[in-house]
Amino acid sequence: MEDRTRSAAIVELQDVLLTTATVDDFLEGVAQAAALHVGPATSATITLRREGRATLVAASDPRAAECDEVEYAADDGPCLSSIDLGRIVHVPDLATETRWPQWRAVTLRKGYASAAALPRDVRPGAHIALNLYADAPHAWNDAAIAVADIYADEVARAVTLSLRSADQAELNADLRAALASRAVIDQAIGVVMAENRCTPAEAMAILRSASGHRKVKLRDVAAAIVERVAGSEPSEADSFQQRA
Repeated sequence: MEDRTRSAAIVELQDVLLTTATVDDFLEGVAQAAALHVGPATSATITLRREGRATLVAASDPRAAECDEVEYAADDGPCLSSIDLGRIVHVPDLATETRWPQWRAVTLRKGYASAAALPRDVRPGAHIALNLYADAPHAWNDAAIAVADIYADEVARAVTLSLRSADQAELNADLRAALASRAVIDQAIGVVMAENRCTPAEAMAILRSASGHRKVKLRDVAAAIVERVAGSEPSEADSFQQRA
């Protein structure tokens, strides 16, 4: 039964992925699907905690989102506790719960009677939690929690891919900046060689000496030399064109 449920959930989430343009939209779709399939009158949110900071990345409805935001502000609640403990935190009846007073008061005021948080490790320093809220106490049995586990797994996979894409984009930006700096330095070496009738190694030594004496980055010294000769500051596009 669990295998069939997992297969059906994965098929549904694949459809969501195909019809959404961004990871944010996909996670919103996962939250909506979890709320629909875990149990009646259920709301779902998704928390990403990265380097100690918790962020709401998706919610099936604003009511549940407000409860999560109160938890982040108080730095106290079942979602954050589940991530810290590395296991599900289930609150079957909020009326008898005594932990997390600020979060509990707001959640009861919003009309919820039970809650649960299912954490997943994404990578060192990054964790997610699928958070559930329900209008009735004792809203979910073991089968419902098993369904929520499936959605938590898929959220973790999606966030992992998203963080990898962000890392790659940052790396690409760093590489592009490094190439642009190298191109400007190469141009400045050419200028210094022409003005001093020296070798490339000697020109680089002159640039490094100027950088050290002025306490200015080598790239900035090079850019000033190129700007003096060209009459304008070298742009990134010019740098890449020069290297080509």
